[in-house]
Amino acid sequence: MTRRRWLALAASIFALALALMIAAPFMAPYGTFVGLDGSAANIEHGWMGHGPAGLAYLIGDIFCHQQEARSFILNGSQMPVCIRDTGILLGLVAGFLACWLMERRMTDRRVAVIGAALVAVMAVEWYAEGMVGDLPWIRFAAGAVGGAGAAFFLSWMLYRDTESDNPV
Repeated sequence: MTRRRWLALAASIFALALALMIAAPFMAPYGTFVGLDGSAANIEHGWMGHGPAGLAYLIGDIFCHQQEARSFILNGSQMPVCIRDTGILLGLVAGFLACWLMERRMTDRRVAVIGAALVAVMAVEWYAEGMVGDLPWIRFAAGAVGGAGAAFFLSWMLYRDTESDNPV
């Protein structure tokens, strides 16, 4: 598989994940998924019997804290992932698509530096959140910027010239 196809595949996978996260609250009756507060990396709820929505919420249960106060509410239900994670998914899609469009520049180390700087924006927001309080749209924007940065860095890793980086 060519590197360009890997970028398209990554963008497609994250686009499908984002679409599933947005659609999941609409796949169940109004207000079905509320009060999901928990911890990331712990499956704290039973998702059997909810069909594709249950899969989305299971993924969210594994990767996200699912705090209701920090989640978008759609169809009376909180989304399977928090506001920041929604932004990260959007940023990953946009970032991989941007890298797919500017494929010729992916070997430039500046792409890696830009990617790392964009991820750092999200880290600074995460740290500052404790001092300035919860600002949902800032969290979403920082997640989107960080997701795009991660896509840039991962794309650079895919394209970099490993032969010249490791002289023997």
